[in-house]
Amino acid sequence: MVRRKLAGLSFVALAGMLVFAPAAGAQQASGIAGVVKDTSGAVLPGVTVEAASPALIEKVRSVVSDGEGRYNIVNLLPGTYVVTFSLGGFNTLKREGIVLTSGFTANVNADLQVGSLEETVTVTGATPLVDTQNVRKQTIVSSDLLNVLPSSTRHWGTLVEVTAGFTGVADVAGQLNQNLGLTYHGKTGSKRQFDGMAIDHSSGNIGYIANSLMVEETALQTSGISAESTADGAVLNMIPKEGSNAFRFGLEGLYTNDSLESSNLNDDLRARGLTTVSKILKVYDAGVTLGGPVKKDKLWFFSSLREWGNGHLVAGSFWNTTQGTPFYTPNLSRPADRFQWYESKAIRTTWQASSKNKLNFFADFADACLCRAIGPAGSASAPEARLAFHFRPTGLYQASWTFPATSKLLFEAGGSWSVTRWPTYLAPSVSPNDISILELSTGFQYNAQATYSALRNVDRQAERFAVSYITGSHAFKGGVSIEQGINNTETHVAGDVNYAFRNAMPTQITQFATPYTVLQRTRADMGIFAQDQWTVKRLTLNYGARFEYFNGYVPAQHIAATPSGWVPARDFAAVSGVPSWKDLTPRLGAAYDLFGNGKTAFKVSLGRYVAKTGTSVAAANDPLSTSVNTITRAWTDTNGNYVPDCNLASRVANGECAAMSNLNFGGVSVTNSFADNVLRGWGVRPYNWDFATEVQQQLTPTVSLTSGYYRNWYGNFVATDNLSVTSADYSPYCITAPLNANLPGGGGYQVCGMYDVSLAKFGVVNNVVKQVPDVGGKQTQVNDFFNVTLNTRFASGMRFGAGVDTGRTVIDACFSVDSPGAVAANLAGVSTTPAAHTATIINGQRTCHVVLPFRGQTQIKLNGSYPLPGDFMVSGILQNTSGPVVIANYAASNAEIAPSLGRNLAACGTRTPCTATATVPLVVPGTRFDHRFTRLDLRLTKLVKVGAKASLQGNVDVYNVFNGAGLIQLNNAYGSQWRQPTELEDPRILQFSVQLNY
Repeated sequence: MVRRKLAGLSFVALAGMLVFAPAAGAQQASGIAGVVKDTSGAVLPGVTVEAASPALIEKVRSVVSDGEGRYNIVNLLPGTYVVTFSLGGFNTLKREGIVLTSGFTANVNADLQVGSLEETVTVTGATPLVDTQNVRKQTIVSSDLLNVLPSSTRHWGTLVEVTAGFTGVADVAGQLNQNLGLTYHGKTGSKRQFDGMAIDHSSGNIGYIANSLMVEETALQTSGISAESTADGAVLNMIPKEGSNAFRFGLEGLYTNDSLESSNLNDDLRARGLTTVSKILKVYDAGVTLGGPVKKDKLWFFSSLREWGNGHLVAGSFWNTTQGTPFYTPNLSRPADRFQWYESKAIRTTWQASSKNKLNFFADFADACLCRAIGPAGSASAPEARLAFHFRPTGLYQASWTFPATSKLLFEAGGSWSVTRWPTYLAPSVSPNDISILELSTGFQYNAQATYSALRNVDRQAERFAVSYITGSHAFKGGVSIEQGINNTETHVAGDVNYAFRNAMPTQITQFATPYTVLQRTRADMGIFAQDQWTVKRLTLNYGARFEYFNGYVPAQHIAATPSGWVPARDFAAVSGVPSWKDLTPRLGAAYDLFGNGKTAFKVSLGRYVAKTGTSVAAANDPLSTSVNTITRAWTDTNGNYVPDCNLASRVANGECAAMSNLNFGGVSVTNSFADNVLRGWGVRPYNWDFATEVQQQLTPTVSLTSGYYRNWYGNFVATDNLSVTSADYSPYCITAPLNANLPGGGGYQVCGMYDVSLAKFGVVNNVVKQVPDVGGKQTQVNDFFNVTLNTRFASGMRFGAGVDTGRTVIDACFSVDSPGAVAANLAGVSTTPAAHTATIINGQRTCHVVLPFRGQTQIKLNGSYPLPGDFMVSGILQNTSGPVVIANYAASNAEIAPSLGRNLAACGTRTPCTATATVPLVVPGTRFDHRFTRLDLRLTKLVKVGAKASLQGNVDVYNVFNGAGLIQLNNAYGSQWRQPTELEDPRILQFSVQLNY
């Protein structure tokens, strides 16, 4: 019923009748503003100012200067504009060639001469490079720029390559990774939007994959974000292309394969145990676009059909010749492969329904398959254990409306429905009965995926309404936005068990209570905002506030008895208000035109941003999810048959199996809950404050420089408190780190302050998530960064961009809740939710206070293009970034721990021999980094005119010119495969592409 209601709301919004959604590019709307004077310097009120562009279906937008001579034209699309100033008794003045990018307000002043309206003075000048009004920091990547740079399939990963400060690596030839970077200045929570509306799926991750042929510009906002947005991290918005009064046709394609590729296997990779490297089998992309008028000045369309994909071999990973057995035997003649393909059938229409009513409609009927994906970050896995899923159905459907009621009053509305369904399936040669096995000594998983999902429905809806009132000095905007999301996810496990081995010997069983389907909902992720931009002489104040309301709930659920017979049928009542948060978040900023010439701006901004939240909080409070659906138990395979000879239904030790780690397995009582002041109330939602200060300087008519300092800090941390235990229920132990030249000092040092729960309290769980102050703690995370960016654009066609970014992150979680010892997987600097502790020391250094230094967060990124004789052009992108953090998580045996602990690990119970292990960190995060990552990509372009209206562009790209072997992700499990790359930069490869435009 809920699903039908949500879908119904979305379809109503798509009809354009609801007043809840952003218009085209609402959060990155461009503008033109300035002051009109006469030749004596006196301001001129009442001047009619018109902005005309082929990008506008209405052709012209006009306003009148106010009593201070100021004017402000807002909500303009990216494009080239002619600005006309007219007033009786003065000559008409035209400024031509004003180029607007998304989110940029061009400062265009005018001095009118006495004369008649019939006399027109036309001036063609350089477009302003400094925005003296807005305080947001953003990077713009246009479709024209992507056509120039070596950008392959042109997905949003290109933003990572050209934006200094954005972590992550866009893979070679654009063939593998569809993610949008990782962090920006330490901030997570990046949001993706299309036409100003969210397209992430309901859990907050990548869902719909946009067709780049439908995108005019991509804008990335990273600080100084206005009250219109809820994001606590970077916001990426794709501005779609529109039709025009002229028909346009485009045809393009690209291709490469392994015959055009080198090998980057080097001595460093061999020393890490690799005998093969990653390899691109093929990358292809074919697309066609068609746009134009259905009726000139009335109805436009722009459409695209596109298919793109790739094939890839994974370094150091091979299919299993003994699939279906307890053993992994790599088939060295069959490396792990991965294939992906994407299809898009998209259309956008623009309808000027009346002189003032404009409507846009967008639909993309998409299809995609990630047919075997890479494993989890920092882990290794055989191809049969890797995730494989099919996005079907998937797509995006939107509608938006704008209504400039007067030259001062503007209304906007619309709606969006992002459809994401992605069930997983068995890899080839894997049977439904094959059990997933984890080798603890290497962190290597094989034989099958740990879990499967036959159903994954994570759709998101978004609606928004806004009204703007603009005078020459003020630009006021207020509105409301609301999003809803659903998460229906089924989970099942082969045999309801996973196994864990250490050095090929069974040590642990994980039991599951599957199958079950969780149902979680975001009822409302709502924001009501009001903001104003007020210009007083050379100072522009940007100020606003946003009321945030987030409400999630869980429907009632019935779960049938498990086929294993371990857990009976269960019923769970509905839960509401998980969470129910309210916040008031201020956004403040100021931009000052230092010399009054529009060429130097000093900017400062400060804002509070609540954490990005999907259905995760509802999931954490779902009584089905928080009941105990998974437990572990130690396993001693005394007869060596690799079969647990015990009664797995019994919760106590029997046969070869120890007691369950949680005796409430499958129970309906909740053992993980949240304190009420975490879930409900004012100001309790996690947040960050973001401060930025910048100086922007136009050095020449074609060169601008921006330098800035950026600081953000987090609050409302939470901690998990097991009410059934105290610190007295834990006993400390130490181990000696193994000897290894790649460990600090070659290893052999002490790792102390690790803790193990007592046997009496093993498996006793009653967790409550509390605010950190309520457990007597204090937790902080502060990021300080510096950035310098240079941008040029010359009349000759040459352009150059450069950025240098560096910073430091300090995380402190030095307080204890229950155990004083660290949890290796949740250390600060490794996990976004670090577990508090006080006692753990590695080689004399605390692990609760972590500093990620400048050397580990310094980036240099360059890009540019240069025209050559004969209609040739050369372009390139150069990146130099810090290497990955080195982590070493060691599965220490009971034999190594017991002498210090004074007993066996509690997981073994009273059984001997004890085969249990405990994961011990060997390296303090942020103290060691692998080698830096450097990559150069180049493109040679030839332009050919085909008749009077057509052009042909041919490209030859060389990716990874230096043939580097950069390490993207490492195996963090200390053992024989420690530091082996689980994701590796692909070798140098040649790629050919062609574009025909008419």
